[in-house]
Amino acid sequence: MTLLEVVLAVALTVGLMTAALAFYEAITAARNSFTDQLQTAQATAAQRRVMDRITEELRSAIVYRFLGAGLAGQPMEMRFMTANLPGKGVWATEDITERPIAPQHDIQLVGYRLRIGEDENGDEVIEGLERTVQRVLAAAVAEEGEDIEGALIAPQFRFVTFHYWDNQVGEWLPSWEEGDLPLAVEIVLGIEPLPEDLEPEDYPYETSRRVVYLPGGTAAFGGNVIIRGLRGTSR
Repeated sequence: MTLLEVVLAVALTVGLMTAALAFYEAITAARNSFTDQLQTAQATAAQRRVMDRITEELRSAIVYRFLGAGLAGQPMEMRFMTANLPGKGVWATEDITERPIAPQHDIQLVGYRLRIGEDENGDEVIEGLERTVQRVLAAAVAEEGEDIEGALIAPQFRFVTFHYWDNQVGEWLPSWEEGDLPLAVEIVLGIEPLPEDLEPEDYPYETSRRVVYLPGGTAAFGGNVIIRGLRGTSR
C-alpha cells in the first residue's frame, strides 16, 4: 500500500466518522426538540384541563346558609361550596342482594391546594395540585381521609396562588373569609415551586393566569365596577 493510498484511506475514514457524528447530533437534537415540544403540549393541555375544571366549579359556587359557608380562601389554598349534577350512579338499578348505592349529593365542599409529601431523606416536596371534596355536608368540621377525599389532579404544577376580587372595596384581596363569595377569583398556576425566600407575588417563573367571574357572589356587587381592577380576563 502506497503513502497516497494510506492518506486517502485515512481521509475517507475521517469523513465517514464526521458524517456519522453529524447525523447522530442531528437525530439527538431532533429528539430533544420533540421531547420539549411534547412536554410543552402536555403542560398546556394540563393547564387548560385544570383551569376549565376550576372555572366550572367556581361558576357553580353558592352560599350554603345551613352551615354559613361560601368560599374561604388563602393565597395558596381555596375551598368553596359548589352545586353539581349527580353522577351516573344515581340512575343505577339496585339489586336486593347488592350493597346499597351511596347517595348522590348536589352540593359539595370543593377545595384546591398543593399536596406536600416527603422524599427519601424526609424532606418536604411538592407533589402537585390536589383537589379535595366533601360530599356529605353533615357538619362544618370534617376529618381528612374520612369525610374529605383528596386526589392529585395535576402533578405538573408545583405552584398555585389565588386572589379574590372584593367589589365593595374595589381591589384584589390575598384571602377571603368564609360566609360569602367574591365577585371574581384569579387563578395563577406555575410548574416550578416557589423559592423559599420569596412571596407568591414575587414568583419568578412563567405562569398561567385566569380570572373567573362568580355569578353567585351577590353580596359583592355593592362596590365599584369590576373592569377597573381586573388584571386579566376570564377565558
